[in-house]
Amino acid sequence: FWLKFSSTQLDSGRSQQHVPGILAATMSHRSSEFDAVCGNVHTQSQRFPKQWAASSNNYLQAARRHCRQAWWLRSAVGDECRTVNKKRAEQSGAVNYALRERVAETNNLYRSLRSSLVATTSELEELAMARQQVLRELHDNRARKRRTEQCLLNRTQRPAREALRDTAEVMLEHELTKLQETIDMQAVSVREIEARTSKLQKLKKALESDLLDKKQALEVDLGTLQMHAPPRQHRSHSARVPRRKQMAYSETRSGRSTPR
Repeated sequence: FWLKFSSTQLDSGRSQQHVPGILAATMSHRSSEFDAVCGNVHTQSQRFPKQWAASSNNYLQAARRHCRQAWWLRSAVGDECRTVNKKRAEQSGAVNYALRERVAETNNLYRSLRSSLVATTSELEELAMARQQVLRELHDNRARKRRTEQCLLNRTQRPAREALRDTAEVMLEHELTKLQETIDMQAVSVREIEARTSKLQKLKKALESDLLDKKQALEVDLGTLQMHAPPRQHRSHSARVPRRKQMAYSETRSGRSTPR
């Protein structure tokens, strides 16, 4: 028993001697870890507040500067766009005005050509009727001339003792002369009518061709004007807001109450 107690006491004494060493080693290890952590924290916090805010302030200043430059750029671009749009609108208006003038002038020429074509066609019809009338009269005068010549020939068959140059024979000769002059004049009139008819027919063809060209040109110019002119903006019925609702909305935006 004594030996057992002494050995137990000896073991407990030895364990008590080892406990302070273990605790000291553990505390030193934890102290070194704490120092390392604190050292790292102290290493990451070397900047002062001004230095800490400097980068953010730089970002803010850069943002303000770039936003101001962007506003200047937008203003310049907007002014340039407005100037370009104004010039384009003026040029477009000038083009539309020129096209309208051309359409009006072409339309006037088209109407004049059509009226002239109608007048030329009517004149050709009148000339054709006049030619037919002159030809009928020419035919009648030639037939009358043949009868007058036959009458004079018959007058020569009188007996020799009854042959004389009396008033009847003189009048027949005078009638024959006048008929020949009338026939010659009517033949000239027919040739003149035919020449005038030929010229008017050529002129009619030219008028018809020019009228067709003017019609096509007028259609092209009208199509060009409709293509170049900007379309009108029509608001749909659903997009229209009643005046009472507009007043209510404006008063609500301004902070005033809407009267009932």
